[in-house]
Amino acid sequence: MKEIRCRNTLRSLMAPRVELPSGDAIVKVAFICNATISGIPWSRFTMPSIRGLEVLDKVPSFSFFIEHPSGRRVLFDLGVRRDWWNLSPVLARRMKVGGWKTDVSTDVSEILEEHHVPLQSIDTVIWSHWHWDHIGDMSKFPAGTNLLTGPGFVEAFIPGYPANENSPIQESDYSGRTLIEIEEFERQIGDIPAHDFFGDGSFYLLWTPGHAIGHLSALARTSTARNGEDDTFILMGGDCCHHMGQMRPCTRWQLPYDIKLHVSSKSPASSQPGVGWNMTSYSRGSDVALLEISDYANGESAAINPEEAVNSLRKLMSFDDERVLVAIAHDKTLHGVVDLFPKPANNWKVEGWADRARWAFLNDFGEKE
Repeated sequence: MKEIRCRNTLRSLMAPRVELPSGDAIVKVAFICNATISGIPWSRFTMPSIRGLEVLDKVPSFSFFIEHPSGRRVLFDLGVRRDWWNLSPVLARRMKVGGWKTDVSTDVSEILEEHHVPLQSIDTVIWSHWHWDHIGDMSKFPAGTNLLTGPGFVEAFIPGYPANENSPIQESDYSGRTLIEIEEFERQIGDIPAHDFFGDGSFYLLWTPGHAIGHLSALARTSTARNGEDDTFILMGGDCCHHMGQMRPCTRWQLPYDIKLHVSSKSPASSQPGVGWNMTSYSRGSDVALLEISDYANGESAAINPEEAVNSLRKLMSFDDERVLVAIAHDKTLHGVVDLFPKPANNWKVEGWADRARWAFLNDFGEKE
C-alpha cells in the first residue's frame, strides 16, 4: 500500500515555502466548538454543484482560546450564541426564513467558566468577521474585555441595533467596552498584511478581505524549532473558505493515487485506491483545488466580494505546508481529530492531526448509502 504522507512530502519539496517569521515566543492555542450548523445550501459557499454536497450537515463552528506567556488571554471568534433568536432582528430573521439550523450546546463564555477560566481574564475578543456564527454573545463578557474587529467594521455596522434597526450587530456587543478596529498592518507574511498582536512574533492577525467586511485570519506560533525541526503554527482561517476542497489539491499537496481517509481519531484509516485520480474529473488536474468560492450569477454567494475572497484564499494557500495546521472555522474534517478546550493544540504535529485530516474532505464526494 502506498503512503500518501511520503508521496506528498516529495511533492512538497517541489513547491516554494512561504517565509514564515522566526521567533522564540509561542502562545498556547486550544480549539473550542460550541455548535454545529445545518441546512444552509452549499451553493452559497462552493461551486460547482456536486451530488452529495447540497446542504451543510452538522458542520462545526470553531473558535480559539489563545494564551500568551505573559498571562494575557484572547479569543479568536465566539462561535454561535445559545439563544440565537436573540441576535439582532435582521440576523435572526435571516436564519428563520432561510431554514438555517444550529445545534448549540452552550455559549463559549460558559465553556470557559466550566473550566475555571474567569471571563474577566479575557483581555480581548477578536471577531474574524461579523457573521452570526462567529460573534457569539459579547454581552456575557465584562466591560474590561476589549472587542477587536477588522477594517471597515465601524463605518458599516456602528451604531448597532436598536439604534440602527438594520445593523447585524447589537449595541450590547460593544457598549461600555473598548472597541478596537485594526487599521494598520505593519508587516507582510507571504503576500498577506499582518499585525503582530502581542509584539513578540507569537500571534499575528492577517488581513484577508473578501468573505465579509473586515474579515481577519490569524497565525499562532505553537512551537519553536528543535532537533532540526521547523517552528510550527496554527492558521485560523475564519471563513476564507468553507470546505477543504477549496484549498486542496494544490501544488504542494497534489492528489495522490492511494489515499488513507481518517474520518475521526477513533477510527482506523481506510485505504481508497484510485479515489484520488477519479476525483480529478471535478478538477483541472491533480494539483488544482476541486472546489471554488461561490460566485454564481444570481448573487447568492455568501462572500461580499467573491473576487477578493478568491485572492485572499490564494494567498492563504501558500501557508498550507508541513509547518502549519490550517484550521478554517467550519472544517468538518477536524472535528473528531483535534482535541478541544481545555486541552491545548500545540502538539498538533506530533499528534499527526494534519496528516489524518488532510484528505478526509474527499469523504464528502462519495456515494451516500
